[in-house]
Amino acid sequence: MATIPTPTVHSYIEINHGKFAEVKHYELKEVTNGNPILSNLINVSKNRNFARSNPDYWLKIREGKKWINPALTGLFKTSTPLIYYGDHNDKKNLIIVRFSANAEEVIIYYFKDYYTRDLKPLIGATVR
Repeated sequence: MATIPTPTVHSYIEINHGKFAEVKHYELKEVTNGNPILSNLINVSKNRNFARSNPDYWLKIREGKKWINPALTGLFKTSTPLIYYGDHNDKKNLIIVRFSANAEEVIIYYFKDYYTRDLKPLIGATVR
């Protein structure tokens, strides 16, 4: 069995409570296990069925005063409630996102140079 790498963990908190119906903006609160890979601000929006991949949500990062298009990744359901997965750079890097029950906080686990579709060991061992 392959060794699971230690992810860089980004913790975000919502900054636009209830301002938009289908989009939430979050600000970086803390990074553990390395330097920040994602931006200080992120945008999580509901999927509006424009892509064939049909994720539940889209994750965008911000550079300067603009949200970067296309989105960084789509976020897809896992078998665990409130936990979603996506990828960055054509399945080179795995992203696992854990929402709090009220979605006011988001924790993003970024596995650099590691990708797998078998998420159960990762969710059990890393994503808490």
